Amino acid sequence: MRASRLVLAVLVVAGVIAAGVFAYEVARPRVHPIKQADERKYALGAQPPADPSDPRADLFGPAKAVDGDTLLVQGVEADLWTIDAPELGQTCEDADGRPWACGEAARAHLQTLIGDHRVACRPEGPPTADGRWLGLCYVAEAPCQGDTGPCESDLASLNLAMVENGWAVDQEGQYADSEDSAQARKAGLWAGRFQRP
Repeated sequence: MRASRLVLAVLVVAGVIAAGVFAYEVARPRVHPIKQADERKYALGAQPPADPSDPRADLFGPAKAVDGDTLLVQGVEADLWTIDAPELGQTCEDADGRPWACGEAARAHLQTLIGDHRVACRPEGPPTADGRWLGLCYVAEAPCQGDTGPCESDLASLNLAMVENGWAVDQEGQYADSEDSAQARKAGLWAGRFQRP
């Protein structure tokens, strides 16, 4: 009789403990796995998505080349100000007159300039009629801060680098000397013939 009471007491205690553990698990606050992944990503220096409706916002974070003059940063397509590169499907001719995929090559060159680095962008120029983001972008470890820091001049911008390397053309005279230099060196697109974007 005494043994059965002891067994019963042990079972009651075990039941109470099990009920307490169950109640704790049910009541414990949970963080959604996507939110946990976002917190880890932002702790490593990425920025939350930018408001795509604000074409005057600074952008910072990992970037992907959409084409030779457009980046995807923080979920926003950022057009590189005052330059134009061939469209993705555009073909050019090499020195022997053979067609080649210059639009794809321009995108690949922009992606090579970025590599695995983050990009900082600041808006530049007048707002576009269609509300697209337009500005200067840089390979940088910190966001732009006005006209200081990694974005203090356009001399280190991806915009200028694309023109200097011959994979984009100047639209407004901002990089005319760099374009002339690329053409004289037959760099990038200038190695053959192309329809000006």
